[in-house]
Amino acid sequence: IRGVHAVAERANALLKVTFKALRRVSLDPAAITRITRAALVLLQLEHGRTA
Repeated sequence: IRGVHAVAERANALLKVTFKALRRVSLDPAAITRITRAALVLLQLEHGRTA
């Protein structure tokens, strides 16, 4: 579980640092999920990771 937790925490931190708009979001969970998914795709493209 620690390994999975570490990966998730790293992804969360990277998203929050890269996309400052995600630091304080007060939308419903479904909207946050859609925004975060889009941000993750952009982040993966930026870093050249597609898998």
